[in-house]
Amino acid sequence: MLRNKHYQDDIMYITQLTRNVLSLLGVWPSFNKRRSISEKAWKFLLILVSYVLLYGVLIPGVLFWLIEQRTRVRIQTIPLILYGFMASGKYSSLILREREIRRCLKHIEEDWKFVTSMDARDTMIESARTGRRLVALCAAFMYGSGLSFRSILPLSKGKIVTPQNITIKPLPCPAYFFSFDIQVSPAYELIFAMQFLSGIVTYSITIGICGLAAVFVMHACGQLKILVDLMKNVVEEQWEEKQEIDRKLAKMVEHQIRIRNFLQLVEETLQQACLIELLGCTIIVCLLGYCIIMEWENSNPIAMCSYFITITSLMINMFMFCYTGEQLTAQAERVASTSCELEWYRLPDKKARGIVLVMIMSNMPTKITAGKIMDLSFKTYGDVVKTAVTYFNMLLNVTD
Repeated sequence: MLRNKHYQDDIMYITQLTRNVLSLLGVWPSFNKRRSISEKAWKFLLILVSYVLLYGVLIPGVLFWLIEQRTRVRIQTIPLILYGFMASGKYSSLILREREIRRCLKHIEEDWKFVTSMDARDTMIESARTGRRLVALCAAFMYGSGLSFRSILPLSKGKIVTPQNITIKPLPCPAYFFSFDIQVSPAYELIFAMQFLSGIVTYSITIGICGLAAVFVMHACGQLKILVDLMKNVVEEQWEEKQEIDRKLAKMVEHQIRIRNFLQLVEETLQQACLIELLGCTIIVCLLGYCIIMEWENSNPIAMCSYFITITSLMINMFMFCYTGEQLTAQAERVASTSCELEWYRLPDKKARGIVLVMIMSNMPTKITAGKIMDLSFKTYGDVVKTAVTYFNMLLNVTD
């Protein structure tokens, strides 16, 4: 097996975007078991600040929703509150699953460190580039929608004068602070900045989850492509020594088992976060669609555009998860078809029997699920879109 001298550079390349985002959140796992006190303190501080920003917006938002009497305003508030709960749940999942994430990254590092050939390394790099593009696309849409929703939308409303002749400056997120006056300076500016930074943390958590899914699943896809090449290599050449055939068969089986163990670990690591993402975004999309209808009635095109950008980013984010799952399923089906099409008759009789077990393992379902409830696939994405539209129509009929 070839030792890749540049494996550290390869690891840095494929994880760069995800590592930068998760490091800012304090949840990127450290491979150094003997961390210094300053490193532990810095990580604890980042996690503490992230939680303060998350709950500094979530708790006042929940209080506002509880005291608000207008139905339409309460509906407009639900997406922000729900997304806040989603972000908190996903962030806690990242913290609790740090050991599993480290194990996944260690597994990837070993695959890059000991590659089967230079062609295999090129295959892995090609799959890694796809993962990087997915993460970059997710980051562009999530941060873009976050900046518009938490800055352009409130600023576009301008100052609001109530019938009691009270001037109100809108915030990115509705909040209730009891008797504390948030309309005076510098309290308003501080709350505005805190809610804006909270949005950055919230969207960074989503990007981090998407990044991990893209890196892990696309790495598995690259390994499945290598497995196809190993299968073809077993029967395409005539081996003069039986030991050479045994070595090739053992190498193929070990590679296949290693892939399945890795995918099992990936699903155990990400299944809760994926379930939160898909279910939560489905509800939020239908609520934001209703908000667009309300802003249409109020003739507020800027707010409509902001809501539409947010819906687009959520739909693209869900598509990223389903796309990675679909790619894995498609590659696994290719492995299954290749195993069935192997020219086993070119092998000695006793050696050909080993192909049967490989065929059985190759035809076992290989997929990533969200909480073991739904598969990550294009079919699931279509079901999510149809469900969101159904809930939107129901909400529209109930509130009219």
